[in-house]
Amino acid sequence: MSRLSIIYLFLIFFGIKNTTAQKKLVVHGYIYSEKQLPIEFVNIAIRNSSEGTISDENGHFSIPTNKSLPLTIQISCVGYQNKEIELTRINEITQPLRIVLNERDEQISDINIVGKSNHDQSLTRIDPNLIAIIPDASGGGIEGAIKTQIGVSSNNELSSTYRVRGGNFDENMVYVNNIEIYRPFLVRSGQQEGLSFTNPNLVGSIEFSPGGYNASYGDKMSSVLNIKYKRPTQFAGSINASLLGGSAHIEGITKNKKTTAIAGIRYKTNKYLVGTMDTKGDYNPNFIDFQTYLTHQLNNNLSTELMAYFSQNEYNFKPTDRETTFGTFTEVKQLKIYFEGNEKDLFQTGFIAGALSYSNNTNNSYKLIISGFRTFEEEAYDILSQYWIHDLDPVSGGTINPTDPKSNIAVGSFLQHARNDLLGQVYNASIQGVHQFERHTFSWQQKMQIEKFDDYINEWEYRDSADFNIPYNGQIIDLAYVLNTTIASQSTRLSGYIMDLYTINNDYGTFIINGGLRYNYWDYNSELLISPRLSIVYNPKWEKDVHFRLASGFYYQSPFYKELRTTKGILNKNIKAQQSIHFVAGMDIYFKTWNRPFKFTSEAYYKTLSKLISYQIDNVRIRYSGINDAKGYATGIDLKINGEFVDGVESWASLGIMKTEEDITNDFYLSKDENGNTTTHYPGYIPRPADQRLNFALFFQDYLPNNPTFKVNLNLLFSTGLPIGPPNSERYQAIFRTPPYRRVDIGFVKDLTKTVINTGNLFNELSIGVDIFNLFNISNTISYYWVTDVNNRQYAVPNYLTLRRLNFNIKAKF
Repeated sequence: MSRLSIIYLFLIFFGIKNTTAQKKLVVHGYIYSEKQLPIEFVNIAIRNSSEGTISDENGHFSIPTNKSLPLTIQISCVGYQNKEIELTRINEITQPLRIVLNERDEQISDINIVGKSNHDQSLTRIDPNLIAIIPDASGGGIEGAIKTQIGVSSNNELSSTYRVRGGNFDENMVYVNNIEIYRPFLVRSGQQEGLSFTNPNLVGSIEFSPGGYNASYGDKMSSVLNIKYKRPTQFAGSINASLLGGSAHIEGITKNKKTTAIAGIRYKTNKYLVGTMDTKGDYNPNFIDFQTYLTHQLNNNLSTELMAYFSQNEYNFKPTDRETTFGTFTEVKQLKIYFEGNEKDLFQTGFIAGALSYSNNTNNSYKLIISGFRTFEEEAYDILSQYWIHDLDPVSGGTINPTDPKSNIAVGSFLQHARNDLLGQVYNASIQGVHQFERHTFSWQQKMQIEKFDDYINEWEYRDSADFNIPYNGQIIDLAYVLNTTIASQSTRLSGYIMDLYTINNDYGTFIINGGLRYNYWDYNSELLISPRLSIVYNPKWEKDVHFRLASGFYYQSPFYKELRTTKGILNKNIKAQQSIHFVAGMDIYFKTWNRPFKFTSEAYYKTLSKLISYQIDNVRIRYSGINDAKGYATGIDLKINGEFVDGVESWASLGIMKTEEDITNDFYLSKDENGNTTTHYPGYIPRPADQRLNFALFFQDYLPNNPTFKVNLNLLFSTGLPIGPPNSERYQAIFRTPPYRRVDIGFVKDLTKTVINTGNLFNELSIGVDIFNLFNISNTISYYWVTDVNNRQYAVPNYLTLRRLNFNIKAKF
């Protein structure tokens, strides 16, 4: 690989040298919005020539040209007004141009379009300013907006996790400033999860792709969320407070414009929310984090960046009792549990990254990134659960009949114990480059990653029903579940990519072709992966504004620590990467109705899946088999419409229909007929654990016509049920489904900036609001509490999520 890298770099620099030598002039510069944010993927062309390019993520562009002065530069971007610049003197191009584009009046500034067009178009732009107005019980994070995107489903308002087109949480990538971010590993439920990594107050841009993304994004099978933090252009800050916690941030820039800094702190507690759940007790969750992002321009060519993060999530819980009624209309049952013991969990995460960027202000830029991630996680609980299950009398309104001894159908106890500690460390070093040619934008990256994990696991569960130990063998006391092991692992990964973005303009329209090749080598199992990826975008010159796109590629997900571990707590040295091939076809239609702008998006996809590592999920905890034991597929169609349903404010609705199944290798079961003959059955393809067939999301904004400072924001989610089966059972036994997830959150906001009080120079924005979470008070099921009688008959008692709650908040910006 080192020889190939040397040859490849030699060809790059040799090609750059020869190309530059042939050109007389180089037009270069930066493109910004009115808010002084860099604009990516802007078309820049020289009039009456075939020479042109597009801007990169920093707004930078460079066009070598054989033409002589005077030159006319044409700049265009969807969502912005077209612009032309005349260059007549040589001193006008010796320094970088600084071009500011004005937004169009008819732009759609919703969660998909933020005054610019992304020519990759496998990525959806999300406006960070809209994150704060979406009513979200998880704490107002970015993930609340992601859950409304096409291809995305979720069934847990307490968690920031989400599923994309049949994949699980671990198949989604999250990047912040080109660095991959990791979630805690031991989290079992949304109540424990705390704050997600990304602080919305610090975010400058957000992009999301549910599949078919390009080679610059890493080695996972489902989706990518790409986030860039802001580079402030002036002094500013914010303060937010609610019943769920609070946050504050501050940002600024030095007088010489060379140094920028932004920092934020957040605190969250979901004690108020979890108080509505069936299990009562003393909840004491506290989550806090701090992060900062600094940049410094050393000279015209060299700049540095520093990003640091620390979080501490504590979850302390002492349960007391629980009462849950379940069953059908004619067979109503009630579970009562009394608890002893408590749970204490601690999750500490630290992260630091530094970057050094070099650009010669013409057509080459380079970036070196070094980062380190550390997580320490501690899970400790001893909880005794003593339960009774009763048959209720539906005729008498669901009461227990004390004269009927058969009404008490099960009694028993669980004793659950855990002492789990995990220390994980991930270190990265990467170098990447971008090279601009006439119609090409060529980029590459080489990365090395070192992973270290030390894991101590000691957990077991004892079950007793009617004075009988379960599982019952009549001789010894046995545990229903036990896992006791110590694991230490260290490995190194090498990865990289080469990618070319090529633009063709002709009489038929614009073609944007993105082709790339990605590799990944892991020394733990000596596996080398090569992933080609290709996407084509066609923008025809039609009267109607329509965009077409096709994308396909290989997406290999090399196992991370959780996938390595078998159910017996042993690391599998022979495990291989899971494999997926994406086929995506999509179309965007921009149109006007009621003289307002709208956009309709549709995508159809098919994913082949092989070498899958099967898993079972409980709440947000995923238990992998630790072996490549399945193959499968995922297919579906996603639709979305967004626009000004109410004049001046944006709303959107998305619908997804999907099916994903897998075939477990060598799974079978036996049955006997009435004559004692044995038959072997092979289940074949069965629904995957993330098989949510139908998903619908709606975000709707409105305001009082005579008082636009009073706004209403509604967020609706609907997802059909997930496959479910008894714990520790075979996958083919997961033939039941949870009830659909149905939730409506609504928020009312009053802007006080100019109406109620005169804020003067103190605040730029000031508002108060009230959110009603779970407006219709629906009991959504996240998982099941399985109880067993002495006959080993199991009862699935639903674990419900949160009920209706009011949340008051105040937000200020200065």
